[in-house]
Amino acid sequence: MTMQRMRHCLVMTVFLAGLCFWGACSGTGPSALPDADVAEDGASPSAEMVAGDAATPDSIPACQEGERSCAGDELLVCSGGAPLLVLDCASHAWTCQEGDCVASGQETTTERTWRERLIKLSVENALEPLELDSYGGWSNAPAGLGTPVAGPYFTVQKLGGRWWFVTPEGHLFLSKGVTDVNYLGANLAEDEHHEFLVARYGDEEAWVAASQQRLQLWGYNSVGPWISASMGQVMPHASIILNAGAYAPRYPGFKVTDFWSEGFAQNCSGQAQAQAAPHIEDPFLLGYFLDNELAWEPNWATSLTLLQNYMDFPSDAPGRSVAVQFLQDHAENAAEFNAVWGTALGDLAEVEGLSSAQLAPTTEDTDRLSREFAVVAFTQYATTAVAALKAVDPNHLVLGCRFHTYHWDELVIEAGNHFDVISQAYYWDVPPVEDVDRVSALVDRPFLLEEFSFKAEDSGYLNIMNFAPVVKTQKDRALAYDGYVQSWMSRPYAVAFHWYKWFDNPTRPDNILAGDNFGLLTPADEPYEPLVTLAAEVNRRVEFWHAP
Repeated sequence: MTMQRMRHCLVMTVFLAGLCFWGACSGTGPSALPDADVAEDGASPSAEMVAGDAATPDSIPACQEGERSCAGDELLVCSGGAPLLVLDCASHAWTCQEGDCVASGQETTTERTWRERLIKLSVENALEPLELDSYGGWSNAPAGLGTPVAGPYFTVQKLGGRWWFVTPEGHLFLSKGVTDVNYLGANLAEDEHHEFLVARYGDEEAWVAASQQRLQLWGYNSVGPWISASMGQVMPHASIILNAGAYAPRYPGFKVTDFWSEGFAQNCSGQAQAQAAPHIEDPFLLGYFLDNELAWEPNWATSLTLLQNYMDFPSDAPGRSVAVQFLQDHAENAAEFNAVWGTALGDLAEVEGLSSAQLAPTTEDTDRLSREFAVVAFTQYATTAVAALKAVDPNHLVLGCRFHTYHWDELVIEAGNHFDVISQAYYWDVPPVEDVDRVSALVDRPFLLEEFSFKAEDSGYLNIMNFAPVVKTQKDRALAYDGYVQSWMSRPYAVAFHWYKWFDNPTRPDNILAGDNFGLLTPADEPYEPLVTLAAEVNRRVEFWHAP
C-alpha cells in the first residue's frame, strides 16, 4: 500500500478547517486493529477512529471559541464557530458533564491524572491540528518559524534557534519513532511469535499496512533500528546501524576495537559499501548510525577504561603504541608520571611494560587522563568511519554512534565535530536535559534520543532482565511517557525520540527471569490501550512543544 493511500485512509473531516492529514487530528481512535482487517480502500476498520468530526452546519448553534460542551456523552469544543468532537467519553466508561469527561466511579490518583491529561491534550489537538506532508513533516507550521530549505533527502536545519529535521518536501520534521517494528515478531526470529503474525495477517504486506496504520494512528511518523526492511520502504526510518567499530576485528578476550588498525578501516569501508550503497537514493532514510553503544568508558561489556583496554592489547597493536605515546606525552619525566599514577618507574620508556591494572583511574587526574585518551580514540574512530561512509553515500545524514548514555562533555563536544546529529539512549525517569542543556552551549548540534522506555508491574512480567524504570500500571507508564517526551522535545536541540520498542520481550521457558514490558504491544500483537491512547495525543503535541 502506498504512502498516499495510507494518508487517505486517515483523512478526517473538520468543519471550516479543511483537511487534516494522516494521524494529525485529535482524538484517541481505536487502539487495536481487529486482526489484520484493513479495508481495500485503506479506510479504518472502525468509524470511531475518526475524531474531530463536526456536526452538520444546520444543527450547529453559535458557540464561543474554545468553549467545551457535551452532546450526550460526547465531549465537544468550539472551533471556528462550530462544536468539534473531541472525545467519546462513553468509550472510556465516563460520562460527559458540563464540558468534561467525568468518571462514573472512584478513581485512583493515577486514573484521574491520566483522564485529565488525555482530555487536556485532546482538546489542544482539536483546536490546533497538525497537517502533515507525505513524510510526516509539519506542512501547516507557522510561517514565523522560518522557511526550511528543501532538498532531495532529509536534512537538519536550525531555524529561529531551534533544530529540526526537514523533509524532502521542505517541511519541518521531528522524528517520533519506535524500534523493532518487525514481522519476525517479539523475538525477531522465525519462532511461534512470528508464526502468530503470519497466521493473523496472512503475509508481510498486510502486516506492514496494519502496522503503519497503527503507528500513524498513535502519532508516530518514523521507525528506528531492528525493523523489517519493508517498514523502511513506507515510512521515514533510522534503521541502519553500520557496526563500523563493533564488527571490526577485535583482539581475543577484549571488548573494544583498535581504531588505528588496518582491519578497522577496512571494516568501515566494507560495511558502508554493503549497507549504505543500496540506500544512496532512499528518500525515507533519515540517516545512518555508525554503531550501537560502544564502550567509551566502563559499562556492561568491560570493567576497564579504554586506556586500560588498549594497554592490554598485544605489543604490536597500533592502538597500544598510541596509548603508550599518549601516556609518555602527558608527563615531563618518570617522577611526574609516578606521582600521577602511583607507579615506580625509573624512566618513561618503562611505560611500555605497564599493565591495565596499573592504570586504573583512582584520582581526579588519572580519571581526567583516561577520559582524554578516550576522546583521542573517539576522534580516530569518528574520522575514519565518517570518511568511509561519506565516500559511499554523501546524500544522507550521520546520526552518530548511539552512545549508551550521556558520557561526559568533552566526548559529546568532539562528537559534534563529526556527526550531523548526536544520538544516545537514556533509560532513566527523566531525559538527559540537564547534561545536554549544559553542553549545548558548547556544541551546536541537534540531538536524537535513540532509546528510552518504561515498564509496568501490571504487565505480569518480572521486568528484571533489562534495565528501564518500572512503574505500577499502564496508566502510570503512559504518564511517564508524557512527561519524558514533553521535557525532551521542548528543548531547542531535540529533534527525535525513539521508543524502545514495538513488542514486549516475551517470557522464555529456558529462562525464568525473562520477560520485560518494553512494548507498545504484547507479543500477541495486542496494544496497551492506556499507553497508546495517551501517546497518540502526546505525539501530536510535540511540534508545538518544540516550536519557540
